[in-house]
Amino acid sequence: VPAFLSVLYNAQLGSAMPVAGGLYVYISRLIAPFWGFLVPFALPIVTWATLLFAAIGFAEYVRFFVEVPVAPLIYGFLTFVLLVNLLGIKTVARAQILFVVMLFASLGAFVVPGIFAVEAANYTPAFPNGLSPLGLAVVALYYPYLGFGLLTELGEEIENPGKTIPLALISGVVVVALVYLLFVSVLVGVMPWRQLGETEAAVAVASQQFLPWWGSAFVASGAFFAVLTTVNTTLLVSSRTVMRAARDGILPERLSEVHPRFGTPYASVLLLGVPPFFLAVFIRTEVVGLSVFIALATLTAMFFSAIALWNLPVEFPEHYENATLRLRRYRGLLFAVVAGMLVSAAIWVVTLIQLPLAGLFLVGWFGLGYAYYRY
Repeated sequence: VPAFLSVLYNAQLGSAMPVAGGLYVYISRLIAPFWGFLVPFALPIVTWATLLFAAIGFAEYVRFFVEVPVAPLIYGFLTFVLLVNLLGIKTVARAQILFVVMLFASLGAFVVPGIFAVEAANYTPAFPNGLSPLGLAVVALYYPYLGFGLLTELGEEIENPGKTIPLALISGVVVVALVYLLFVSVLVGVMPWRQLGETEAAVAVASQQFLPWWGSAFVASGAFFAVLTTVNTTLLVSSRTVMRAARDGILPERLSEVHPRFGTPYASVLLLGVPPFFLAVFIRTEVVGLSVFIALATLTAMFFSAIALWNLPVEFPEHYENATLRLRRYRGLLFAVVAGMLVSAAIWVVTLIQLPLAGLFLVGWFGLGYAYYRY
């Protein structure tokens, strides 16, 4: 549900105002400059958390094949992603196409034969620990849908963005939701949930119950492509948002510089890509915490996107009228805005109850941002 609402907001706003650093521009222009400023101010720590989350997952699945130290795997992964993003958007796009094709192939290799290995008894009881852990799981598992909020950040670099952005978002969320629903249903159906929770590289291990060794190896390789697609997208678009904020003068001007040869905002890429090398020493086991923090920050942005969407027809009526996708203000638009704000608020409450440190840290960072902004 949060993913669908996020897609709806980004499709409408991206169709009406395709710009670099979309979310920052929408919130700062359609609500107030300070609330827009919080996007690029919070983006570095969200990007660092995303890179670390993905690097830990990458290392875990490499160790499914061979027992090697975790640290070199994490640093090697971070180095590869940083270099690819310094080389330019075309390099990233070519790599991304390959990664996505291989990811879907590995998911298919797990889901299709796995359907016939499902044991219905593994689906009961539905809530073995009660309902309270479900809320935190919803927040943590919002992570796979994060990319839908990032596409609009590339507005200026997309061909025919008014049509391409809504089409890519709407078709994408249908495909991804269906694939992940099938994927998780098979995973839980072939392996008891307690065993899943105690197993590293759980998907690959579960696939061993119904696939030959080479099939399980191919499924395990899908994890590499999954994390690479995620961090490629995150670092690519986050650097554009930081660059746009630096152009506006609310972040240091140096961050808006573009490399003369590769055409990349290299200073922003380095700001987002280098600190995880140092943070990795301290954060190697907090996978759930990292995921919840990333999702909470993203859903906070969704809350403000809802307000921005409501203000769009008033502040920029021509953009709204000329958009390829246009929700009617007192029908679809009103419902989408109210639903998104309620969902975001509910998830904040659940997170503060289940994992208060993630929420409190984000609030503290916003407070620091306010002091910087006033200065």
